Amino acid sequence: MDGPDLWEALRQSGLDADDPDLRACVRATLESIERVRERSGEQAARRCSQAILAALAYELRHPDTEDMSSFEDDVRDESDG
Repeated sequence: MDGPDLWEALRQSGLDADDPDLRACVRATLESIERVRERSGEQAARRCSQAILAALAYELRHPDTEDMSSFEDDVRDESDG
């Protein structure tokens, strides 16, 4: 699954698919799911994929609020525009 189509799909979603950190995270996640698939089968791998999606969606909806400076800057920029 680490082919050109995957990276193009990310680009079409507006992501920088050439970013080394992004690529490393995507590859690590996919490799982890593939290990589950090999060990426990397709259904277990699909459940893990669903759990990862849910966990990431949660993380995106609940950002770390320790440092709100970037959020505050974004809000300030929107209100100035």
